[in-house]
Amino acid sequence: MEALVRLAVKPLAYLGSAVVLLGLVYLGIQLGGGCRGGGGELRKAVALIAAGAAVLGFAAIYGFSGF
Repeated sequence: MEALVRLAVKPLAYLGSAVVLLGLVYLGIQLGGGCRGGGGELRKAVALIAAGAAVLGFAAIYGFSGF
């Protein structure tokens, strides 16, 4: 089972990195637009960044050290 987890850790880390990148781009778009709308869109951007960071954290726990 551990070998299977170690095999899947690199694609999961790639996915987490992509989600963090999308969250940062989305945050930049929202901040460039003037932050109107009560902050709901900013909350979504921060949630994307946090979710990607959590996936990267789990990947690091299971032995991912870098691309």
